[in-house]
Amino acid sequence: MNLEPALKGRPVRLLDATVVKEPGKTGGQWRIHYSIRLPSLECDHFDLTPVKGKNTGEKFGRFKFRAGELVLADAGYCDPPGIATVVAQGADVCVRLNRASLRLVDEKGHPLALLRKIRTLRRAGEAAEWPAWVQSGEVEIPGRLCGLRKSEDAIQRAHRRLERKQQDGKAKVTPESREFACYVLVFTTMPKSVATARQVMECYRLRWQIELTFKRLKSIVQLGHVPKQDDQSSRAWLYGKLFVALLSQKLARTGSAVSPWGYYLAEPASDTESVS
Repeated sequence: MNLEPALKGRPVRLLDATVVKEPGKTGGQWRIHYSIRLPSLECDHFDLTPVKGKNTGEKFGRFKFRAGELVLADAGYCDPPGIATVVAQGADVCVRLNRASLRLVDEKGHPLALLRKIRTLRRAGEAAEWPAWVQSGEVEIPGRLCGLRKSEDAIQRAHRRLERKQQDGKAKVTPESREFACYVLVFTTMPKSVATARQVMECYRLRWQIELTFKRLKSIVQLGHVPKQDDQSSRAWLYGKLFVALLSQKLARTGSAVSPWGYYLAEPASDTESVS
């Protein structure tokens, strides 16, 4: 798969978090906050926190950003303070819309009529965009709501996920939630002059690479199971595993860039000499 973003030359970061836990019903749980860059998939920051308590949730505020970069994140990061944090550092955000935590308004300050707008997308793969603003305190952040209609197979899978959540008591399925499940909706602060709606959606598709990174970490280095009961030993175990994983990735990247012969050829002393 080509991991080059649709926007050539634009630095791109992927952010997400994953939970690991100790064995048993009383075992503690830990959240690993992770950031990787495209196209190298190189980790540039990680943090380890408990799952519950103050300052443990998924949020943009625990990362530092560079001016000009594009930050991709899932709906857990979609809230006004987080978006304001990214924008204040000169970066742009592209985040999956969370209707419960992000209120979008139009140019007059009225709530954006989401359903009325996305209903114009009738064919699978059709994309569109609408101007939208986010209010964070006294700061008004301009952006765009970009949407894409899913394929029929993807819509059916999304509806089955909603039904399973309702059966597990985690959500209540409504006609509105079923309709929203037919679309992928993201909010971005990138201006239209920089990226079309389709380019935005193509970029956001690459966010799945951080999910695959977590799967690799949990399968290859067994990061998903903490064989410790003490908090301090659990943290040490997790940091050790992450160190080994990152060191292995660094060695693999370095190894792919050197000569397979294992040594460098010296320059000849004169034009008449040759390598034997």
